[in-house]
Amino acid sequence: MFSLSIKEMTFFKLKYLLIGFILFFVAALVFIISGLANGLANDNASSMKELEVTNFYLAEDSENRLDRSQFTIEQAEKAKDASAFGVQMQTTEKGKDGKKIDSTFMTFENKKLLPTIIEGKMPQNANEVIVDKTMQEHGVKLGSVLYLPSVEKKVKVSAFTEHFTYSHTPVIVIQPALWEKVGFTYNALVSTSGTPVQSIDGDWSTKEDVVAQIPGYSAEQSSLNMMLSFLIIIAVFVLGAFFYIMTIQKVQQFGILKAIGAKSKSLIRTTMLQVFILSITSITLAALFAYILPLFMPEGMPFVFEPTVILSYGAALFAVSLIGALISTISIVKADPIQAMGRVE
Repeated sequence: MFSLSIKEMTFFKLKYLLIGFILFFVAALVFIISGLANGLANDNASSMKELEVTNFYLAEDSENRLDRSQFTIEQAEKAKDASAFGVQMQTTEKGKDGKKIDSTFMTFENKKLLPTIIEGKMPQNANEVIVDKTMQEHGVKLGSVLYLPSVEKKVKVSAFTEHFTYSHTPVIVIQPALWEKVGFTYNALVSTSGTPVQSIDGDWSTKEDVVAQIPGYSAEQSSLNMMLSFLIIIAVFVLGAFFYIMTIQKVQQFGILKAIGAKSKSLIRTTMLQVFILSITSITLAALFAYILPLFMPEGMPFVFEPTVILSYGAALFAVSLIGALISTISIVKADPIQAMGRVE
């Protein structure tokens, strides 16, 4: 039956090639939107996801939002077994040209939470900062001077990190000494050694809940996930219809094969094998296409190829193809050898 499947696909190669292309484009579209969803999520909250903490202690009634949670320096000092964490979205100006850059200031009382440096060296004093490498697109280099207009301070770039952004803006990691000097308040308390006992009013929130409340994060992900869901639903009907039509067109052939001794089970296996080959080939090529696509995308386009996510969507599309083909095999069972022979002239 394997040779029969291959021979038929080779003989009617144009028909099967067209079906394969349709499956390829559907899968590629699903994978591309998935990559964009992951890219936007990463661009929006990579700094939070990179933190090696699982819970944040936020002020009461903050509703898991960092911008609504405020702790004074005195309150942070009362915390036991926890370190202060601060985040402030501000505008930064680059050097002498005064070019404005939207950015986010962050500070970590616990130095173990500092991001990994890919270029430069750790800050040696309060006026040196670590910045995300996306600021290089604005002409920022090692040793560049940044002006913080909101606090009227100048800082020097001592190192670059990567994948450390917040709400689609690059993060500037400021030393706690400067953070407290300019009068910023802290937004949360974090712990890397379990849940500490707090002597200040507040509530624990998981990292996932805090990330979900980053401005725009949930709205972006909900929209893209809805698009993906509709694509999968559309794929069910499109692929099911194509496989059904393909099977209906061969009812007479199935009837003749039955008349000469072929079993329905064998014919069903032949059809399912063809769908299996088409699906595996098309989905694999679509995954490879999504993998190399970032090489041709404009620089800065938020696209992340996540193998586990691609594998899950690929498995879903594969299952949809098999289910659509399985439903169409009802016509194989109903194929009547006598009617098929009667139609032969």
